Amino acid sequence: MAIKRTVETDVYCDICGEWITGWKSNDTGVSRIWAAAFAREKGCTVGKKVICRECRIKKRIQICSIQRKIGSAGRDSNGMCLGFGNKTSDEPLEKCKRCFACTSYEQKETL
Repeated sequence: MAIKRTVETDVYCDICGEWITGWKSNDTGVSRIWAAAFAREKGCTVGKKVICRECRIKKRIQICSIQRKIGSAGRDSNGMCLGFGNKTSDEPLEKCKRCFACTSYEQKETL
């Protein structure tokens, strides 16, 4: 009698519980390190907790020092921050451009 082994690996966000990635493999499992590498490709933070990209953006917007001082910058349809602009132009502030929760950061990353 042959023995078959199928290993299923699923990665979930520890904050919201959303499924991030997963796969099935025969005879061999996938280590935690490999699972973490695949989760990072999807934009997650992997450490003591696995945190999905959406939860990272929400948390960054909550702790933003500019938004605490001035007020809410608004969000786009994806839930990302629109950022604060200069008085002289519509360009976002440098601090906003470097923040991964800002839409201008997303545009820079895809180019």
